[in-house]
This record gives sequence, C-alpha cells and structure tokens, in this order.
Amino acid sequence: MKLAEALANRKALQDRVAALTNRARKSVLAVEGRTATESAERLMADIAMALEQWEKRVVEINQANMEIQLDNGMTVMEALARRDRLTRHVGVLNELMQVVLGPGNERYAMMPREAAQMIPTVDISQLQAVIDQLTDERRDLDLAIQEAGWTHEIKS
Repeated sequence: MKLAEALANRKALQDRVAALTNRARKSVLAVEGRTATESAERLMADIAMALEQWEKRVVEINQANMEIQLDNGMTVMEALARRDRLTRHVGVLNELMQVVLGPGNERYAMMPREAAQMIPTVDISQLQAVIDQLTDERRDLDLAIQEAGWTHEIKS
C-alpha cells in the first residue's frame, strides 16, 4: 500500500468513527417502553473495531514517515515538522502585516494632525519578501511530501 493510500484510509476510518458515534448518540437512550432503532452495544463494538484499525494505520504511517527519505535528505517526519513550522511562521508574519496594513489603522488616520501618528516599525516590502520566500519553501516541501506519499510503499 502506498503512503498516500494509508493516509486516505486513516481519514476514512476517522470519518467512520464519527459517523458511528453520531448513530450511537441516537441509540444510547430510548423512550421508556420502546427500543432504540439500532443496538448501542453493536455500534460501540463497531467504534472500538474501527479505532483499533485506525491505531494500526497511524503506527504504519508514523513508521513510514520516519523511514522514507526525501530527495533533500529529510525524512517525511522531519519534512512534516518543517512544513508545520513554515505554516505557523507565515501565519504569524501575515498577522503582523495585517496590523501594519489592516483596518486597525483607520482610527489613527481620523486623529487630529497634532496627535501622534502611528507609523510602521518594519520594512513592509522586506516583510512581504520573507513571507513570499517562506511560502515558496512550504509549497516545495509540500510537493516533496506528496510525491513521497504516492511513490513509497509502507509496511503493513
């Protein structure tokens, strides 16, 4: 099985657990004198079975992520951590850019001229260049991770 297939299977199992849980919620209580439409015990057993399969798949994926090496020398696990860091870094910088450029500055524009004016303390074009560079790096890393998912078999 390819890593990407295992990831899709893990997602399908998560969705199955969620669906079974919703059905079980409707079956754990019934009006006195009536029976539930489905057996809550059977649904809970199905949930337990799906979660056991999910756990097995997660272990397989994590092992593969630690073993598969990308062309840049990183393991998939390292690449995933770096991608997450880049995503967070870009998010923080975009938030700061919005403080500088965003609607929050309108209140200062309406202040009298003699009042203190708010001015950026960072070079906006330089900040945007850093955001662009980090975004490009994240995109390239994401493509390498996806390629690994479609080209590498995992141990089942």
